[in-house]
Amino acid sequence: MATEKRTAFKGGRAPSFFVSHGAGPFAILGAPHQQPLVDLCKESQWVLDGAKGIILVTAHWQTDQPHISSGANPEIYYDYFEEEAKQLPKEAWEIKYPGKGDPELARRIKERLDLEGFESVLDNKRGWDHGVWVPMLLLRPQADIPVVQVSIPTPKEETELSLKLGTALESFRDDGYVILGSGSSYHNFGAIIPSIMGVPGAPPVPNNRPFEDAMEKVAKIKDHNEKLTEMRKWRETFPDNEIVQPSGKSEHFMPFLVNIGAAGSDVGTKLGEWNLFGTIMTSYIW
Repeated sequence: MATEKRTAFKGGRAPSFFVSHGAGPFAILGAPHQQPLVDLCKESQWVLDGAKGIILVTAHWQTDQPHISSGANPEIYYDYFEEEAKQLPKEAWEIKYPGKGDPELARRIKERLDLEGFESVLDNKRGWDHGVWVPMLLLRPQADIPVVQVSIPTPKEETELSLKLGTALESFRDDGYVILGSGSSYHNFGAIIPSIMGVPGAPPVPNNRPFEDAMEKVAKIKDHNEKLTEMRKWRETFPDNEIVQPSGKSEHFMPFLVNIGAAGSDVGTKLGEWNLFGTIMTSYIW
């Protein structure tokens, strides 16, 4: 008897999908501490099967108003932190992802966002940062699905605007486009970079299980308005939020909020989690 093919599409509706994309290029370079991310992404590749295109909201592109990559053949950006760049091998600057953009989809996204009160901008020069090519190389190495990259809001009103952005993008799911949020459920860079870079005697990374539990609780709420209400309060209600996502540096959490906004009335499921030096990273699907 043939095994039924696993699918993320429900009645033709594409998923809202959040991925913690790991540390810089290390997953692509084969760093052992990123192998659990590689494994989880390989196990999650089925989520993109059948997608007409991918609207990818990346933590590495922040703008006052939404910017949308509209080029047909985006180049690769090697957007590494200065301290890690000094120690990276030459292979880190040779990574390629041969995917394509979708100028027509980008135009439709702008049209939709502007109807919702944004003043969005088409950018035909913007390349793909590692918030795009890391998850895409792991999730879709065959590069056969077009990708349009969308920025996240700058820190001012970032929570409300991220939820609004996701809500505005939800309708594209009904046309077969996956809303892929690429960020990180833990992003206290100052606390974890010594371990990532192999600094001798690096201090232990704070545990973030209570924060992760709060994320999962909100993800599983069915009612759309209730989800939004709970996420608006994350700075007040999520345990250890200043340790897990420090103020002014919480851009990696905003793609999760976009996915919450794009979830509509769908109930979220944790696809899996992986451990990086004692801290937890998660992926979700709605």
